[in-house]
Amino acid sequence: MSGRGTVYAATVVHRPPAPAFAQLVPYTFALVDLEEGPRVVTMITGCDPERVHPGMPVMASIDRPFQDEDGAPLIFFTVRTGSVR
Repeated sequence: MSGRGTVYAATVVHRPPAPAFAQLVPYTFALVDLEEGPRVVTMITGCDPERVHPGMPVMASIDRPFQDEDGAPLIFFTVRTGSVR
């Protein structure tokens, strides 16, 4: 997989669903269509949450400091260079 995708839909989360997410609010929770076809649920990082919009090109990024309860790194997406309006 290339790791490249496009935001299908997004919303800004202001209240963390669990204590582990408290350090991240506000953050963008999004559906991303990967170039290879699948649609994934993820977070968009590296951009003001209010600027994320459908059609925005993004790239997968493994965030090693932030891990799930089993210690596996989580895959977030960042905005591809030059795509912020």
